[in-house]
Amino acid sequence: MTMQRRTFLSMSAAGAAGLSLGLLGAGQALAAPVGSLATAPTTPFAVGVRRYNWTRGSRPCTTYVYYPATGTAGGNPVTDAPAANGVFPVYNFTHGYDSSPQNSLFIIRALASAGFIVPAPHFNHNPSDVGNGETPKDVSQIITNTLALNTSGPLAGHINTDIGVGVSGHSMGGMTTHGLLTRWADPRIISANPQSCTDQGTPSSAITAKVLFVHGDRDTLTGYSSARQAYNEITWPKAFLTFVGGSHTSFWSDQRFPRTVVDWARWTMYGDTAARDRLPADASGSNTRWEAQLGATPTEPGTYTLTAQHSGKAAEINGASTAAGAGLVQRTATSGTHQQFEFVTAADGHVRLKARHSGLFLQPTGTTNGANVVQQADSTATGQQWRVVDHGSNVVSLVNRESGLALDVWEHSTADGARIALYTYNAGSPNQRFTRRSI
Repeated sequence: MTMQRRTFLSMSAAGAAGLSLGLLGAGQALAAPVGSLATAPTTPFAVGVRRYNWTRGSRPCTTYVYYPATGTAGGNPVTDAPAANGVFPVYNFTHGYDSSPQNSLFIIRALASAGFIVPAPHFNHNPSDVGNGETPKDVSQIITNTLALNTSGPLAGHINTDIGVGVSGHSMGGMTTHGLLTRWADPRIISANPQSCTDQGTPSSAITAKVLFVHGDRDTLTGYSSARQAYNEITWPKAFLTFVGGSHTSFWSDQRFPRTVVDWARWTMYGDTAARDRLPADASGSNTRWEAQLGATPTEPGTYTLTAQHSGKAAEINGASTAAGAGLVQRTATSGTHQQFEFVTAADGHVRLKARHSGLFLQPTGTTNGANVVQQADSTATGQQWRVVDHGSNVVSLVNRESGLALDVWEHSTADGARIALYTYNAGSPNQRFTRRSI
């Protein structure tokens, strides 16, 4: 059934004027030095900034280009600072109505400190400029101009011009970002992060990007339902971070926001799989909801054993019980069907795990650290849905959709009968990693 498309810009003039409110914030830089194009930064950079008075025809496109700089990480961007050693990908940021790059420094600085060249235009734009394509075309020109800085001047040799670019933005900047994936497609885009956006059209066949949406579900300026429609229509690798009860800008003061955006950029631009694996933990906690279809996780149906990496023992339903509420534990591997789990495809790239001997599904008893995992009757509960994090070589972690917490052999125990519960996801913990073998 064809979905009826909503109005591209569901904002009144009064609403647009309100977009300038609440845009100030402080962010914490998160990243590091780069040795080669294939190496993601591991420690933070200082941040420099240079102003370029560009134009597109008669349209001013004044842009502040932020970049990794020499010096001590932290503090405000330094004007015209020397660039740090390394070659860095481009990740544009476009501000919202009646705002500026300077009002958005908390996210721009986090990206630049993490090893990205961040062109941030200063627009006096309005909804009609976004809707008629002028602002998206401006951003495409700014990306072209930024990439050209690699050939001469102080940033020459420091810009990765080969892998494509990332784009991000908030509010009208988020709409501009989505417009560049749809009606005003820029095929150079491989990563995108629309924040508090509305749906700008059908995804373009010219682009295959990885897209992270961020939105408060009580946003009265740019409707949450419109952003959800945009998310649902995209078939590319994608994720949606919802701030439950959040307004248009309330999540700007929440460090889960820049942390998730930076790790999304690190994964999609540097190929940093550790950053990808951190995403559920980055986004987890009270009043958030994380959804993802990343296209790189082993969600195919089938029946498997799960062997804890730290202990070499298999996950099983305790005592081979067929009763609802029987717990998940580890024990020496056998051929028993109570140690075999069918991966059943669920919504949004998740799976459900059905115990083969009982036909019941794994589900936690709560949403906090230490909650037991038990088997329960088939239901639509998100507690029965798990994200599979692929570590390679058939090793996976399982992150619960409802809580964002991972399957965890409690206290790293190696004993038979040790319970398997929920705990904060840590990509490096061997007691949260299971070797998945097909039956």
